[in-house]
Amino acid sequence: MREVSIIGAYQTKHGNHADKHLRELVTEAGNGAIKDSGIDRKEIQAVYVGNYAGNEFNSQNTMASYVSTILGIGNVPSYRLEGACASGGLALNQGFHAVASGRFDTVLVLGVEKMNTQDPTKTMEIVSKGQDFEFEGKFCVSGPSGFALNAMRHMHEFGTTKEMLSTVAEKNYFHGSKNPYAHKQKVVSFKNIMNARMVTTPLGFHDMSLVTDAAACVVITTREKAKSLSKKPVSIKASAVGGDYFTLSMKKDSVSFPATVKAAEEAFKMANVKREDIDVLECHDCFTITEIINIEDLGFVEKGKGGFYTLDGHTRLGGKLPVNTSGGLKAKGHPVGATGVGQVVEMTFQLREESGERQVKNART
Repeated sequence: MREVSIIGAYQTKHGNHADKHLRELVTEAGNGAIKDSGIDRKEIQAVYVGNYAGNEFNSQNTMASYVSTILGIGNVPSYRLEGACASGGLALNQGFHAVASGRFDTVLVLGVEKMNTQDPTKTMEIVSKGQDFEFEGKFCVSGPSGFALNAMRHMHEFGTTKEMLSTVAEKNYFHGSKNPYAHKQKVVSFKNIMNARMVTTPLGFHDMSLVTDAAACVVITTREKAKSLSKKPVSIKASAVGGDYFTLSMKKDSVSFPATVKAAEEAFKMANVKREDIDVLECHDCFTITEIINIEDLGFVEKGKGGFYTLDGHTRLGGKLPVNTSGGLKAKGHPVGATGVGQVVEMTFQLREESGERQVKNART
């Protein structure tokens, strides 16, 4: 396999963009990444788009061709990847392997979601279709209630506390306050987080991610080509995908995500790096419990110790392993199809030392 590098990265500000059309988000992010890459758009040989529900949020199907047309890239293969919250990550994975395998030399990967187009009830109905809608979604098993089950079981088995969950939220709000791209750029006190109204036990208002509009984009090419194009190319050493049962009732337990475990094992092996080599981490925190479980499943913390590790301040800027310096889905926001690409953009900014107040010192991996 060939070595692969990111040569262009861009993301829109995340937020409730009532004044912007889906087309404008795509245009800003795509053109921004192409400009950052320094290449002519005619050099792009394929487009990979992460999008969850443009057909329902924006009445737009055929999202990949829509994106390539808007960006003036022309008659190139264009693919839309949909896997709910994993949509952007799947798009990046496919673009990476297309370049690594030699199929294409230069590709564009874009994630986009404009969610604030419906009333809250309709929005939750659309989001719940990312689960087994017939057997669970129609019976009120949603993101909040499903992850609340994870939280309750994690608390039961390992002594994880509400204070630990609130520490995730407080930390990510703090990180988001330093991120000009974040949806919520405001510190929220630990006391306010602890005392917030309950949504679904034990998750309160501040344990939830935000309903966000945004687009994010990267241009990737071969390492050899990147050397002549970019002063700060960022290598992608690995990209892996794991899987698990779709239906909640079929999962083996509620304190681990096997897809995360499998993807991490493959990626670390492919990259030939160790956990202790990692300087900074972006991981999914659609709910506060998710970040705790993910840092365990990724192998950075022993199972059951994620909450304690967080409470001790290790995941905060300046800690042993800064997690979600962007503010995560909690503060930066969760534009579902764009989230995975946005996480890669954040890590690109960190490795290029372009993260301003949230910069992790000596970030290399």
